[in-house]
Amino acid sequence: MSRENGVRFATGPVITIMAVTTVLLLARCARYDYFGDELYFLSAGRHLSPGYVDQGPLVPLLAHAAHSVAPGSLVVLRISSILAGAAAIAVSAAIAREFGGDRAAQTLAALAYATCPFLITQTATLSTFAFDATLSATTIWLLIRWTRTRDDRLLFAATLIVALDVQVKLLAPVLLGTLAVGVVTAGPRNLLRRSALWMGLALVCVSAIPMAWWQHSHGWPQLAMGAVVDREQRAATGGVAGLPVQFALLAGLLGIPLLLNGLRALIVDVEWRRHRFVAIAAGADIVFIVAIDGRPYYFASYLPALFAAGATYALTTLRPWRSRASRGVLACAVAVSAAVFVLIVGLLPLPASHLREPADTQAEISLRMRLFGTSGWDRLVSAVTGAYRDLPADRREGTIVIAQTYWQAAALDNLAGGPFSVYSPNRGFALFGTPPPATTSALFVMIDGSETTLRQSFSDITALVHVDDRLGFPGIDRHVTIWRCERPTRPWSDIWADMTTDILDNRSLR
Repeated sequence: MSRENGVRFATGPVITIMAVTTVLLLARCARYDYFGDELYFLSAGRHLSPGYVDQGPLVPLLAHAAHSVAPGSLVVLRISSILAGAAAIAVSAAIAREFGGDRAAQTLAALAYATCPFLITQTATLSTFAFDATLSATTIWLLIRWTRTRDDRLLFAATLIVALDVQVKLLAPVLLGTLAVGVVTAGPRNLLRRSALWMGLALVCVSAIPMAWWQHSHGWPQLAMGAVVDREQRAATGGVAGLPVQFALLAGLLGIPLLLNGLRALIVDVEWRRHRFVAIAAGADIVFIVAIDGRPYYFASYLPALFAAGATYALTTLRPWRSRASRGVLACAVAVSAAVFVLIVGLLPLPASHLREPADTQAEISLRMRLFGTSGWDRLVSAVTGAYRDLPADRREGTIVIAQTYWQAAALDNLAGGPFSVYSPNRGFALFGTPPPATTSALFVMIDGSETTLRQSFSDITALVHVDDRLGFPGIDRHVTIWRCERPTRPWSDIWADMTTDILDNRSLR
């Protein structure tokens, strides 16, 4: 395996792949309605803070900037995620170059990432993992490049990327931990003696202080969210038992064989021992995901490196792939993978008219979001604003709206036009404000089955509107009741403390 500096970057093919992919993703990005977290990020952007319950300040800041440039534009809101996905395509090719891959190997690595299902998910909405995956992959690329050049500026650059990643989500320590396991186990251990690395890590620690202090002052809600994510993951995808299928769905038709070839090269082939730490780090990442029942996309950081290793190994080392017939098979695999990608991007989301059965379980809801997106915001907002406007004029003033879930609250906060103040005791929205102590009247947006909870805190409750489309989205325009609650029997501080929760599980709330 050649690692000489003379290997040129496949600029033309990579830029072409990035451009075509970006155009396809931009063409479809406005077809999905808002995802609930996107609406939350828009609300969080109006409450800028050094930290939030489950993410850093960068994504809310991007949401705020997008709204400032083009209010209500889904394209502008999501363009940063699409650009992050396109950047990961270039990172995949750049890693293949570091592994000694020629133009063909670099192009194959770029195609593997450009056509993998994870890219479709990564770029569909504004999300934390859209940036975390690319920033983490960039960090891995810089470390791989350092093993060839021994240029310590690369180590400092890698830590700068990590410092930025910390502002996205507190998963950066996991990346550093898994890479440390790989380096300590397989080398290059002299990396740990480089002053540039430790200077950079000190900078990472400094950059994390504001968010860490925020987490500390709020009781470390990020840790509490771990159990919630565990529960959601098990309900939606089967937990650990479902991980093999989920990993396969991340990598895709072309990515799976390249990923396996990459692991084989890094673990078995003696010529790849310099980069063996990448395979061990990827294995440590899988162990972490299994141990905490985490989300499968945590592994996406390692896809570019493994795709690049597999592409380089297949085209430069494995003899069977040097024949014309084998390369024809590979070309067919690329074509099929690209066709599937274009088909998925072109067809999804499916129109709501194709819905036939309601979604009840978390697994069904998860599948529905993948195929149809999230829907029902307009019906929810219309029902709540209608209930508010139907109140007598003397009661309307001073009446607030309290949503049971942060998705509901964010939708009302961003789409209702501001006729009322919105609060929610759910997740991060609970920290955006609490009902004024003197409030005597509130409209509660609740999942069906919440009447008993409300009667424990109010003297008078009345069901005003029931939103329950059989094929609607649970918690948005299905199984939702709007209540008018008056004359609280307890202080609002007590009511709020009892209602505050991190759980967003429509099935458990019914």
